[in-house]
Amino acid sequence: MNIYRRLLTYIWPHRWRLALAISFMLAYAAANSLVSVAIFITTKGLFAKGAIIINAASFDKLPAWIVRYLPKIPSFSVPLIWIPISIVVVFLLRSIFLYVSNYQMASVGIRAVRQVRDDLYRHLVYLSHDFYAKGRTGDFLSRIMNDVGQIQGAITDVVVDLIEQPFVLLFNIPLVFYWGSWYAVYALLIFPIVAVPIILFGQQLRKMTKKMQERAADITAFIGETLSGIHIVRAFCSEERAIARFEEINKSVFEFFKKTMRATIIQRPLIEVMGAIGAGIAVYYGIQYLPPERFAAFATSLYLCYEPLKKISKVNSVIQQAIASGTRIFEILDSKPTIQNKPDAMVFHEPIREISYENVNFYYEPEKWVLHNINVHAKHNEVVAFVGASGSGKTTLVSLLLRFYDPVQGAIKINGKDIRDFTLESLRELIGIVSQETVLFNATIRENIAYGRPEASLEDVKRAAEIAYADHFIEALPKGYDTPLGDRGLKLSGGERQRIAIARALLKDPPILILDEATSHLDTQSEKEVQGALENLMKARTVFVIAHRLSTIQKADRILVMDKGQIVQQGTNEFLLRLGGMYKKLYDLQFNL
Repeated sequence: MNIYRRLLTYIWPHRWRLALAISFMLAYAAANSLVSVAIFITTKGLFAKGAIIINAASFDKLPAWIVRYLPKIPSFSVPLIWIPISIVVVFLLRSIFLYVSNYQMASVGIRAVRQVRDDLYRHLVYLSHDFYAKGRTGDFLSRIMNDVGQIQGAITDVVVDLIEQPFVLLFNIPLVFYWGSWYAVYALLIFPIVAVPIILFGQQLRKMTKKMQERAADITAFIGETLSGIHIVRAFCSEERAIARFEEINKSVFEFFKKTMRATIIQRPLIEVMGAIGAGIAVYYGIQYLPPERFAAFATSLYLCYEPLKKISKVNSVIQQAIASGTRIFEILDSKPTIQNKPDAMVFHEPIREISYENVNFYYEPEKWVLHNINVHAKHNEVVAFVGASGSGKTTLVSLLLRFYDPVQGAIKINGKDIRDFTLESLRELIGIVSQETVLFNATIRENIAYGRPEASLEDVKRAAEIAYADHFIEALPKGYDTPLGDRGLKLSGGERQRIAIARALLKDPPILILDEATSHLDTQSEKEVQGALENLMKARTVFVIAHRLSTIQKADRILVMDKGQIVQQGTNEFLLRLGGMYKKLYDLQFNL
């Protein structure tokens, strides 16, 4: 229940709205109890066929301990016209109070759910890269949408029933005794037994719900993977295999869903049967000894007592499902980013003079070293290129500069100061990146280019696009810079997407630039154009270039050749060619010499 209590803390900011809802729940419970009074008057009028006479005889055979505390009932008559008036008034008040209380609680619930979803997304955005390496995007989506949606009923319906239904019982149980005398004991003795199915099915339901939600997350993840790679699915004629796999996962969710529904649905019939036994005994004696009008009121108040019990039994099911969902939500909210600002972190605000890697070692998994004893010194205005086979550690090297990860050993310094001493925001503001995997968002071209500078004017955006040689194809589009790119920018070719990414880095105008295979998706002609733009961009900046195509780095001030996480050669293009070794082999392979 700690999980459920944590979920309820999201209600506290809306406590005044909650207090209003509770006050109307109390009023509803009072109005609801008057239904049996209306039935009493109606039944008495049915037999009277005239004015309704109320006197002490109407309430005889009550237990002595009840009579002792009741005020003396005077004899009076009520005109028949009051029968329909009493019915309308009772049900009108009951409906108004119910509407206001439910509306206010629903309002509290959707506000609380919105805050949970906001908190979850915010936390996910700030979690470190290593967290994402361990999970699946589809699973995170499922937690944000499905699991958070699941808790809404637990916050609204459950709170309503946990507060409102005890009030209903509180107001009705005295009337059960008032109308039914000591025969009411037979009906109410069954109440403790009602808790048995609630307890029996509770824990079982929670376990099944958690498994069902985990499998539902598998569906979300599988759909995301399949649709994002649909061209591969089709190219390998794997449509039927993908469908069969989806149906297999979906079937397992269906099986858990069936078990969950059985455990949920069986509780209400069990409680109804138990209630019917108690009510049946009470009614048996009530028919023999109670006047018709009191018996009708007694049966009504009994019904009004058993309805809350059925709703409270449903509460347990919803709570168990919410606990399963809450567990998955708080698993993320309780995860701590491994990369965080130090308490005394400072904002970097000085010109870049030098960047150095000093004895840097790094692994993703313990003892499986990715980088070994890396030492790099880059001065301002210097272009440093990294080459080597895939998996040699090039991208990891620049990821450490962005503090996506921290070195296991050693340090990375800017102007002689460890980058871990700077705030993450001020450090990353220094760096622009054009990555190997072009990432564009489902927004307009202008919004994508201005992603790092949302306040940039249209003229600034156009200037960046022009330098990146992207202006000509952008202006040829129907809406120009206001053209929506769609999901992942798939409306553009690979080269066009890459030039949008380059324009984005240009507009940010950072002092440090990382080009991770920045021209990998361009054809020869486009590469020449963009290479000229990049050369302009590199001026007055410290640039780290990762490249497989050696033609793009021949003018670099220094080329570092990496192999198995180590720097094995370094120097200019001409020096490395004369030196021979790995760089010469890579060069010869690419230029067919």
